[in-house]
Amino acid sequence: MSDTELVAHTATKLRDSIHLLIHTQTHWIGKVAVADSLYQRMRQALTAASTPSGAAIQASKAPARIDVLAWFCDVDTTVARWHTGGDTINRLAQMYEAAWAPEQLDHVKAMLRRCEAWVASAQEMLGDNAVEVPLRRPCPRCNELWCYGGADHTRSFALRVSEHGAQCKACRARWVTDQEIGVFIQMLG
Repeated sequence: MSDTELVAHTATKLRDSIHLLIHTQTHWIGKVAVADSLYQRMRQALTAASTPSGAAIQASKAPARIDVLAWFCDVDTTVARWHTGGDTINRLAQMYEAAWAPEQLDHVKAMLRRCEAWVASAQEMLGDNAVEVPLRRPCPRCNELWCYGGADHTRSFALRVSEHGAQCKACRARWVTDQEIGVFIQMLG
């Protein structure tokens, strides 16, 4: 893959992450439902009176969720370093529309990693994480059945599927597009 193709692919993934952060999301829950962007939902969660599980927060707690406040500090200050002009939403929107040159590949990759981490942490704090189901089959790419993780090196099945696709926790291979999932199913045979 050429540098031009690689930066285009990485920029597309960056746009996908930015889209989740700043644009409204459409979901199917028996009907079409529209939800606010992750950034807006995090803004609402900043002063939420309950946790994602619905449990009330004790009155002696801070008036804002510290984890959400820390998320905003990280996102807002980092995005301000990446791009100038406007607030965080406007800066991210400008980055969403930007064209990236091959010599900017390392910078685009770094931004992608940060944006994906922000999306993942926001989804976790909001209770949006998809349920992952382990498959008791070896990964079609690395042939590993098990992966080891956590501080205690717990063993679990490496191959996982969710509504977002499939992934191997051992080799980090991912199958997320319709075409990739079709190939994944064929490889499982």
